[in-house]
Amino acid sequence: MTNTGIFTQSATSVLQDVEEFYFGGALPWYHGSKLTEDGLHVSITLDDPESDDESKTKDYELSAAQIKEAFRKAKQKGYHLCCSAAIESEQLGFGCVQDLDIILQTACYGELVFG
Repeated sequence: MTNTGIFTQSATSVLQDVEEFYFGGALPWYHGSKLTEDGLHVSITLDDPESDDESKTKDYELSAAQIKEAFRKAKQKGYHLCCSAAIESEQLGFGCVQDLDIILQTACYGELVFG
C-alpha cells in the first residue's frame, strides 16, 4: 500500500482516523467522536469554552476537508506538531494525541483554547 499523507488521504479515511483514535483520557476537554449517520462528517464533543460551567460540552461536525485545513492552519500558526512529518507522509492516524488535539481545537475553535 502506498502511503500518501493527509492531503491525499481519502475523506472516509480521515474521518475514520479521528473516530477511531485512542485518546486514553489524556485530554479532559475531549469527550468523544463518532461518524455521522451519512458518514460525511465526524461529530466531536468538546468542552464549551464560551460557557462558565465547566461541565458544558458542545458538539462540532467536521468534514475531512475542514480537518485537513485545520492541519494546514495549525502549521501556519506555528503550533508545535511533533508528528507533522508522519501525518504528511503517512496519514492523520499516524499522529500523536497532542497533534490531533491541536488539529481538532483549530478546526472547532479556530485556535488553541485548552493547553
